[in-house]
Amino acid sequence: MKRFIILFSVILFALASCQDDNEPVLTDTGTVVDYAGAGNCGIVIELDGGSRIQPMYYPKGFVFSQGQRVLVEYVEMNNIKNSCDRGIPCEVSYVEELSCAPYVDLYFENYDSLARDPVHLHEAFMDGTCLYVKVSYPGGCQDHTIDLARMHPWTASSSTVPTFEIRHNANDDLCEGWFTKELRFDLSDLIEEGKTEFVLTAKLLNDEVYNEIFELN
Repeated sequence: MKRFIILFSVILFALASCQDDNEPVLTDTGTVVDYAGAGNCGIVIELDGGSRIQPMYYPKGFVFSQGQRVLVEYVEMNNIKNSCDRGIPCEVSYVEELSCAPYVDLYFENYDSLARDPVHLHEAFMDGTCLYVKVSYPGGCQDHTIDLARMHPWTASSSTVPTFEIRHNANDDLCEGWFTKELRFDLSDLIEEGKTEFVLTAKLLNDEVYNEIFELN
């Protein structure tokens, strides 16, 4: 009986492997959405073709971040049942970042159009022409959005150093889970404008305000 069980397991494994091998390798471009804290979901790629996939396996060392544009080669894993219903589970064999996420322009008339809920800021640094930001926040009952806003000066005589602010919308989430997101924002246009530095600010959980100057190479 024991030998029969082992043989049966080997056959099932072989069948599963054959099914995976027969799945076509698909190629598409899309935008990364981080659903951390929402319905047991995490990273989902909204493909330009209209479908959505969940990378269950992907190349080691690659970091997906909210708003990122990517090119992916993947195989759908239709035999896997996932508690997140926002996309098809898949194995990504190749992924390439096409661009990091764009920032939002805020002017005097729409300064308050994005919420300013606090975050815990782990780190922020320039990675090439992209600003990398890692933040955490409490929640678990609502979708959270995090944007990078360029705060354009009210008057022409104001400082010429660009100022950016991390804008977090918690959607009145009162749950106490703890979630972390990694984000990358495209600042290449600052270099094209001839800027050499910028200021990053953020409202923090301890009622303090983060304020740091970054240099552009």
